[in-house]
Amino acid sequence: MKKILLIALFGAALLPLAAQDVVDLTGEGPGVKEISVTNKGFDYIPGEIRVKKGDTIRLTFTNGGGFHDWVIDEFDAATRQIPGGRSETIEFVADRSGSFEFYCSVGNHRAMGMWGKFIVVD
Repeated sequence: MKKILLIALFGAALLPLAAQDVVDLTGEGPGVKEISVTNKGFDYIPGEIRVKKGDTIRLTFTNGGGFHDWVIDEFDAATRQIPGGRSETIEFVADRSGSFEFYCSVGNHRAMGMWGKFIVVD
């Protein structure tokens, strides 16, 4: 019985990881990279985005519920804070390489885990 319980708990622990999809656009050629992001509670989907240095990013954030935004400080990119069911599109250039954090700037949402990784490769 303990083994079954441990397997069930381990499997349940992996479920949030499945929601944290990775969007990897590093293999694509030049041009504007279209990225769609949503949220489920305090989780962004995808939770990780990978692009190439110099890519122009056109990101559409669709709020899956609550009151949220999408912000990445290093590129001076941010949507407005919007209610559930609304969308906003922003555009910016990923002009430096590295690993950066995007997050929700509403209240303490970032501290509650509403953040993800934006990775820019050379």
